[in-house]
Amino acid sequence: MSLNLSITTRFAGSLCLCFLLVACQPKENKTKLQAAPAQLQAPPVIAASSVTFHGPRSNYTITVSGNNRTIVDKIGSDGSITVGTDIKQLLFSDISINIEIPAKSLDISNENLNSLVELYIAYFNRVPDANGLSYWIDRLKAGMTLDQIGESFYAAAILFSPQTGYSATMSNADFVTMVYKNVLGRTTPDKEGLDYWSSSLNSGATTRGTLIRTMLGSAHTFKGDITYGWVAQLLDNKIQVGRDFSVAQGISYISDTDSITKGMAITATITSTDTSLASALINALVGTPGNTTDLPSNAQAARFLQQSSFGPNSNEVANLSNLGYSNWITAQFSAPQKLHRTYMDAAAAKLSNGLSGLSQNQFLESFWQQAITGEDQLRQRVSFALSQILVTSFQDGNVSTYPRGVAGYYDTLATYSFGNFSDLLEAVSLHPMMGLYLTSLRNQKESGTRVPDENYAREVMQLFTIGLYKLNPDGSYLLENGKPVETYSSTDIGGLAKVFTGWSWAGPDKTSNRFFGGNPDPDRDWKPMQSYPNYHSVSAKSFLGVTIPAQSPANPEASLKVALDTLFNHPNVGPFIGKQLIQRLVSSNPSPQYIARVSAAFNNNGQGVRGDMKAVIRAILLDSEARNTPTLSNAGIGKLREPVLRLANWLRATQATSTSGLYKITSQDDQLTSIGQTPMRSPTVFNFYRPGYVPPNSELANAQLVSPELQITAETSVVGYLNYLRDALPNGTGSSRDVKGNYTSLTPLASDAASLVDRINLLFMANQMSDGQRSQIINAVNSVAISSTSSSAADTAKLNRVYLSIYLTMASPEYLVQK
Repeated sequence: MSLNLSITTRFAGSLCLCFLLVACQPKENKTKLQAAPAQLQAPPVIAASSVTFHGPRSNYTITVSGNNRTIVDKIGSDGSITVGTDIKQLLFSDISINIEIPAKSLDISNENLNSLVELYIAYFNRVPDANGLSYWIDRLKAGMTLDQIGESFYAAAILFSPQTGYSATMSNADFVTMVYKNVLGRTTPDKEGLDYWSSSLNSGATTRGTLIRTMLGSAHTFKGDITYGWVAQLLDNKIQVGRDFSVAQGISYISDTDSITKGMAITATITSTDTSLASALINALVGTPGNTTDLPSNAQAARFLQQSSFGPNSNEVANLSNLGYSNWITAQFSAPQKLHRTYMDAAAAKLSNGLSGLSQNQFLESFWQQAITGEDQLRQRVSFALSQILVTSFQDGNVSTYPRGVAGYYDTLATYSFGNFSDLLEAVSLHPMMGLYLTSLRNQKESGTRVPDENYAREVMQLFTIGLYKLNPDGSYLLENGKPVETYSSTDIGGLAKVFTGWSWAGPDKTSNRFFGGNPDPDRDWKPMQSYPNYHSVSAKSFLGVTIPAQSPANPEASLKVALDTLFNHPNVGPFIGKQLIQRLVSSNPSPQYIARVSAAFNNNGQGVRGDMKAVIRAILLDSEARNTPTLSNAGIGKLREPVLRLANWLRATQATSTSGLYKITSQDDQLTSIGQTPMRSPTVFNFYRPGYVPPNSELANAQLVSPELQITAETSVVGYLNYLRDALPNGTGSSRDVKGNYTSLTPLASDAASLVDRINLLFMANQMSDGQRSQIINAVNSVAISSTSSSAADTAKLNRVYLSIYLTMASPEYLVQK
């Protein structure tokens, strides 16, 4: 018996009927799933000095023989090509290779080459791209000085302000602080240094374009120093990696934005003692396996990505297989975050009525854009998991009027998903969208018959931290006289409710008018709530065995700190939050031992720190229960894929594109015509489903197992999902069919049904498809005849084969359960 069987038993009629209707329909009806004919992938494009290939660099091997290079496509249909000295650039879908730069770098001194690399580090904190470095080598040879080049770098840093953090309007002190971070690896400068360098700028003795060169020189003088020697070594390590990336490998990203953000992600992994992860990232980019001990197979990589991202695609499978699990996670921790609020602001700037013209649709556009194309997939997946634990929702009428605020709330979850849970708890508690949703915003102290609102006080305990019953470290109930022990009482709720009084909208003052919503600050929808002492309870506040004495005057911040520290340090938090994160990422029914190991990581990250989310995420994803080959028939392994994850899996596996560039996927709530689930539109604070949901009268209930996602699964949603797939696969989804699957990598495989199904099996099921299902789908695909006389008809048939293979896979109980 398994979760697969439970789904099949519950919905056998709907699933099997739909499966048979598609797989066994008469051959003349097979072409009902149609789209514009696809062209076979063209061969590499050869120009006068470059060759353009269709796949990412890691798909190819490059061998050098004399003056010739042979490039072989290991995965796609580019075949093999040999080029001579007339070719200067090899262009791939993700990066380009500059063949000339190794020789060109010898035209300047080693010291000057290092200085150029350091300018990239200082202004962008990234590795240089080969093409850019080649340009500056030419400028230096032509007589431009390094200080003049530094001025040009500063101008570029301002141009790309959202990525670099530099701006023309920042103060000299802020500029120096940024340089300390990039050049010296110190987030907080010492006061003496800050004053010295700021004064140098204020007096005009140096400019921002030349100051960095001076600071770089100063930093190198500390080499060997007991206190600051690590700064010089960090710079040396960054130079080493930068030269490997740009000179030895000749790499440039295709887009300027990628050069900054992805180059920064590589540099962020470098420390004063270690460059191995940065090297592994470069190796993965060019397709060279690193020297790691946890390199997964393609199937293992695909399964890991099902748990840690919004779904695998061919590029990410190859990347993970080259990096290894641990290195991939570390690299993801360093990947830059892209704010949804920034997207909302940009969208508002294009509307005639500005911010007031925004709706939840713009947030959903940003959500799907990042879910499909975002490089920080681990953050994307963990943020989505947290949004279902620390719930706010557009379904609430008050919240829905602040779509930018919801975007800011989701940004908060993303920001702290790799931080400490204590900081996450505080940020959530003070976010105005949570304040609106659970009515702690404008909550007033007791007066007369009025008592503080208890809504947030109750839910922060029940749902966000400690749960209803005391837990052992393995998640089991702590029993007294054979019964679970409640964690809190109504008295605890009342005492904690007083803590959350006197908090309301952010703004420049703390007047009553602002407390009640008047004179609104333009950014109050995302800025943390501020305290209003006049409305904060000054009486004693008792909860969970702690008492905050009566205050005079009121001190809302002090009260909040005691309350959140008490909740954070409660022994329930590790197993309570840990288990739910396991459920969202890996398995609905983790063993007590699995929960205990994750709880231990929450309690102590190995360095005495409690609540380290990075340690918790590592513990969840690298645990033996997550990484061991699953027993597919074991009902206690895996989880039902919720609708959002199924949709994201299809869109990422096919590397879907957006006609508008906006990824206009709006509400997907309707169970009959859509998937029945939309991010940030939970119907209640209890999420779309409860973590302990047991489908009644089911085999799972008999086995005392839970399946949370089955709470939003019924006959209507199953049929709706299948109808949605049948329409969306060939035609696209979202407003005006804006988002469409990209099948160009799959149609070349369609002539061989087994190869096509095996690729689908990898990307959608991590090669877990049973032999029986594989044979059924291959037979169904083969029944779609490919014309040998009409190329147009043949192209249409190949597309129909792709649609059919994906449809039958995603319709199957074997797929619906992520193992």
